[in-house]
Amino acid sequence: MIMNMTLSRRGGAVAISALVAVSLVACSSGDGEDTGGPGARKRPPQLVAAQAVGMEDFAPTLQALGTVTPSQSVAVRPRADGEIVSVAFTEGANVRAGQVLFRLDSRQARAAVAQAEGELKGAIAAERRATLDYNRAETLVTKGFVSAAARDLARANAWSARSNIDTVRAQLDAARVQLSFLTVTAPISGRTGELGFRRGANVRQGDTAPLVTINQLSPIHVRFLVPADNVQQARAVLGSGGGTVLAKDRQSGKVLATGRLVFLDNNIDPGNGGIAARAEFRNDGDVLWPGGIVDVEFPLGAASPHIALPEGAVQTGRDAPFVWAVASGKGPGGKVQMRNVEIAGRLGGKVYLASGLKPGEQVVVDALARLRDGDAVRLKGPGKPRVASSAGGRSAG
Repeated sequence: MIMNMTLSRRGGAVAISALVAVSLVACSSGDGEDTGGPGARKRPPQLVAAQAVGMEDFAPTLQALGTVTPSQSVAVRPRADGEIVSVAFTEGANVRAGQVLFRLDSRQARAAVAQAEGELKGAIAAERRATLDYNRAETLVTKGFVSAAARDLARANAWSARSNIDTVRAQLDAARVQLSFLTVTAPISGRTGELGFRRGANVRQGDTAPLVTINQLSPIHVRFLVPADNVQQARAVLGSGGGTVLAKDRQSGKVLATGRLVFLDNNIDPGNGGIAARAEFRNDGDVLWPGGIVDVEFPLGAASPHIALPEGAVQTGRDAPFVWAVASGKGPGGKVQMRNVEIAGRLGGKVYLASGLKPGEQVVVDALARLRDGDAVRLKGPGKPRVASSAGGRSAG
């Protein structure tokens, strides 16, 4: 009896161990993952959207943020001390080069000019008298009425009188220059800013604040950075005449003005890894305004056919960008393969490839994060690839 009870207990323990083992196997094989083992369950085909890739013409294009700057900016300052007696323009108005802007009190300067003019007349009269004395002495010395020493003295006086004329004339020129400084004119054509001083104010040459600042708005410049990788292409564009540079509104993407590349700096800035560039625009209608931020876009080379894909189809890999290419199988689906690609550039929400795909190949354009190399997929739609809309992207080509 005791022996039978022992055997019964041993048999129950064996049965419990067997049930636990079966349960563990069932749990490990029932998680739905493809572990690669001989009895592992395969991942079910995923429903994805794909499109057949095609060729489109694409020119490597630089896209950058640009800052609008005036082609010339002059801070007008006084070149003489004085009181402003009149302001001959309106703040914010367009002025022409040479147009009168300010007039300073010129009474003292005009008096200095009149005094120098009188001194010049006196110097001229003195020179004529000295010249007559010398001519008379030259005649009399031959007749013995005047000594040679007296003649030499008369000649020296005549030369001194001529030299005095030059001195007084220089003083008159200096007085006239000082008088001209009291009428302040526009050095360039452009638009005026806010007045720094108004009528009745006393100004000095050493004032740090300008009377007014003039910005030339036509033509106008846009400054931006060219990445180091695109410097040689940008140099080629500059050498060919500057190409066609577009300035676009940052919000709407509307083209505001069309210009050309006119300047590339002579060194790469180690701080940002780029080279400073400048484009020039005619700026008809003053659509570009100094200090504004615009999107700059211009081609870096001639257009050529490239594989075109939506931005969302290209993923960032550990070693290189990649796409999920669909190998066609039976029915509306197949298996995906991770395919490394080389990007030629990006423009208008599309990615243009230099290599990695051939025309007509199908590429997955959604459900990208859930795919693995070799996964089976089903394509959305009745066996036809659907072209997915792509989000717009902006980057340098």
